[in-house]
Amino acid sequence: MAFLSFEIEHCDGTEFVLMPACAYNGNRFPVLKKEYPPMFTPEEASVDMPSYITDVPRLESDGTGRIEVTTGDLAVPCVGVFLPGRKQAVFVFTVQSLDGQNIGIAYERGTVELTWPARRTFLYRWPHMVPNPEPWHNQPAEIPAKILRVECENLSEFYRIFFENRKCMGMDDERPDVMPRAEQKRILIKKYNCENWFADQEFYGTVTTSDPSGRWFQAGWIGGGMLSYALLKIGGAQEQLRARKTLRFMLGMQHKSGLFWGGFTDNGLENVDGFGVPGTEFWTSIRKNSDVLYYLIKHLALLDPAEPLFSAVEETARKLAQALAEIWHTHGQMGQFADIRTGKLVVGNSAAGALAAGALASAAQFFGRQDWLQAASEIGEWLYDAFTARGYSNGGPNEILQCPDSESAIALLESYVALYQVTRKQRWLDAAKDAAHQLSSWVVAYNYTFPAGSEFARLGIKTVGSVFANVQNKHAAPGLCTFSGESIRRLYYWTGDARYLELYLDVTQTMAQYISTEERPIYSWSVPKDATANSKNDVTVDSMPLNSGYVCERVNMSDWETEKCVGGVFNASCTWCEINSLLMLADDCNVEAH
Repeated sequence: MAFLSFEIEHCDGTEFVLMPACAYNGNRFPVLKKEYPPMFTPEEASVDMPSYITDVPRLESDGTGRIEVTTGDLAVPCVGVFLPGRKQAVFVFTVQSLDGQNIGIAYERGTVELTWPARRTFLYRWPHMVPNPEPWHNQPAEIPAKILRVECENLSEFYRIFFENRKCMGMDDERPDVMPRAEQKRILIKKYNCENWFADQEFYGTVTTSDPSGRWFQAGWIGGGMLSYALLKIGGAQEQLRARKTLRFMLGMQHKSGLFWGGFTDNGLENVDGFGVPGTEFWTSIRKNSDVLYYLIKHLALLDPAEPLFSAVEETARKLAQALAEIWHTHGQMGQFADIRTGKLVVGNSAAGALAAGALASAAQFFGRQDWLQAASEIGEWLYDAFTARGYSNGGPNEILQCPDSESAIALLESYVALYQVTRKQRWLDAAKDAAHQLSSWVVAYNYTFPAGSEFARLGIKTVGSVFANVQNKHAAPGLCTFSGESIRRLYYWTGDARYLELYLDVTQTMAQYISTEERPIYSWSVPKDATANSKNDVTVDSMPLNSGYVCERVNMSDWETEKCVGGVFNASCTWCEINSLLMLADDCNVEAH
């Protein structure tokens, strides 16, 4: 009988339920059901609003209800439960599949169930829950499982236990053989020179010149202000010149408030962060602004103080740092969106500004501003208490409302690492370790077996180290959005704990397999991009080879875009994934070479 049930005593609704990369605190948040890309209306938004998620697998706010998913929805096939009243943690681990079919994992008030084939009453079909039309037929099989019950003081200890045991089922986690680093660099730089250079305005776009969106450049988030940093470090003469011109272009996107416009489009400078929802035209992303400041300070370490661009970057960074500090002093939080005209928050209660603490700490060190360091430390304490200590972070991407996500998780780690670098206070090293343990819950710990006939099965893709995006966009992806992984490496150096090195290498040394090349092209799937979200699953398109240097963000283990998209990609360039690789190369992240 392919059904296992594990009972966890004393669950009363106060327990914290983790399903790695799928549910955090059981996703017990209020829900707004919206089409993709979801965005708040001005009427829904406020500074003191609760954290809203979209229509994803979840428990009810009181802990009742049921989550049914498959192992493909999880970075680690596991359910973890922390019972604060009993000071106990319980983890149930299993494997991915039996005979090529994923195992089902369900949680309902104190009961973890494993089924094979997976039993689901409702399916997640991006971006909504829908009834499952297929009946479940129990089949005879033995489902491997391991249960771990341990004393546990708090969520910090809970995630440490998870981090130390996430590979306990012994599944294959061998990293792939990838092309040499010099070849990665050559292919990616050639792609950016050929397809992302906008000659008329003189900048590297965060989309290709042929992209139909018309959103040619976004500062922060998907690569604006990050690519130029990487190319200043590892590019040749042409790339360094173009990186400087790109940086100069981006500086022109700063509003007189000190904050940045969301993007440069066919219409010129405008705030693309509200996705066209009426009333959001002047909303600017706190996450993007934090990214920009963080990377501007990194640029200053590379530029010659004698060149005019250096002083221009200094002035821009100074204004932006002051604007972010004022948001903190005004609101006592960093929120998610602000009005670019006033600098006042319009959407609050989010970890979208998780990088603000690290950005301000770095700026404080560069400019010698003790007041900014004080603000950075206060923001860091707020971030820890409001998010890290509660076991989740949320709202990093602009198009998920405030769902739990990996992008804010890595930003928290970057901030705590930056605070430790500047202050050398043990407080921030401890916080960084806690953040890394939580981040590991988003990182795939094994090599998923893709369906026979899928593109990733053909290519022999190894999923270990890929990073799930968020609980709404249920794909893993190559790398961390948008960082090199340097913060994880520093934890290894500072602590000597080889588990951080393993996590770091899993993430950074597997990304190159997702680069399409002339010698090893990656072919797209046969439905349009975002077909499920746009109700176009019945539309067929030709499978095409991705251009050389293209990386798609999809590492689909989940059937959130239907089964036909598992182990496949759409035909487009996802610049942030490509820039991740360039950032990794720029920061010389091959630890084994040191």
